[in-house]
Amino acid sequence: MTSESQELILHTVLHLLFTLCIVYPPVEFQRAGFTIQTLFSGYLGVERDDFVKYHLRRTVLTRFIHFCSPLFYFIYLSLVLRETIFTLTPRTILQFGAYASIAIAGVAAVVMLRHWWNGFDEHPTVHCLKRYLGNNGSSWHEVAESINAEYRNMLDTLSITLTGIDRVVMTSSWILNITNYTLICAQVSDVSLEAIRADEHPISHHMQSGGSAQFISICVKSTTQRFEPFHIRVRAESFRDLRNKLDKPIAMAREVVLKQSLNERFVEAFTQQIALNQKYDYGEPEVSFVKGEVGQNSYKSRLEPCLGCSTELSNVKLWKQCINDVQDDMDAEGSRLRCTQCYCRPMWYALWCDTCMGLIFASKQDPHRPELWMPGKAQCPTCRATFCVLDVAFLNIIRNS
Repeated sequence: MTSESQELILHTVLHLLFTLCIVYPPVEFQRAGFTIQTLFSGYLGVERDDFVKYHLRRTVLTRFIHFCSPLFYFIYLSLVLRETIFTLTPRTILQFGAYASIAIAGVAAVVMLRHWWNGFDEHPTVHCLKRYLGNNGSSWHEVAESINAEYRNMLDTLSITLTGIDRVVMTSSWILNITNYTLICAQVSDVSLEAIRADEHPISHHMQSGGSAQFISICVKSTTQRFEPFHIRVRAESFRDLRNKLDKPIAMAREVVLKQSLNERFVEAFTQQIALNQKYDYGEPEVSFVKGEVGQNSYKSRLEPCLGCSTELSNVKLWKQCINDVQDDMDAEGSRLRCTQCYCRPMWYALWCDTCMGLIFASKQDPHRPELWMPGKAQCPTCRATFCVLDVAFLNIIRNS
């Protein structure tokens, strides 16, 4: 192999790696702002201001730049090699390839200009939006504006990053699948979702603790055939968020088994542990009775919903029962804060459910050392009192008549 051939192979590999980083930008490129979205932000605008128009511009521009990559390759070779690449009388494979790259870039430019001239009316995303138009003669711009309005509501928007630029955004009534070249808009009332495959990776950079990660592949279909089925692949934790956000069930294939996350396994063990602790006598001095429909009195509890989830009744209380021992309060980093009595007001009230208390406790631990979570310590979210697992007690409700 000649030195010229070795040099050509080297520069080809370098350009290929650079192109892959542009098409599928790694985290380092994204942090450095070396992405199409960042470099052309002046033209694309702000995503939150006009979500649909932003992605119409982005997908067209991305397709054009990616189709120009062969031309960029031959321009790069013409700068680093001694061989003439662009010539009026091509004779070598590289010279013919350079002409072909010009033709490909020219076709991509024509397609991009055509979309701009007709206001993106022939864009595949616009065709998808037109299928959701009613019979009142409305424009696809009205459908796009409804999506924009929902996307601006950050409190009601769920965004799940998949790989690189790919992500799924879910608003109150839309599922938006974003890829390099497409934006698929699916109305929640028109979709059916099915988890079709689950795979687990022993070591994953997606997990903060470096442990295993489970990924779920979901098939999204239109019940009225308004769009072609598409697939999204999310982590198990994101799958749970997506399922909680939807107001309809997600079908599960028989072979798909959703494994518990690390936090879920800890909460289960946390609940089993505090069940062994002494219960806290919870008396209710002001007992109220409600007249039933059949003339019978029924008991009305003074327990309030959990401050964390607001769906379950509070059923645990921080009640210092551990014995502060100097040896127990030492770890590899030195002394730890000693457990103290919780002084939340009013003191006889329970504020949390066992699940939320377990999640709070887990969030205060070192994510890289889950084996030390159970003997760890945390602080009360309201009064900042330090407590351990032994200080969490289930309620022993005493109903005074």
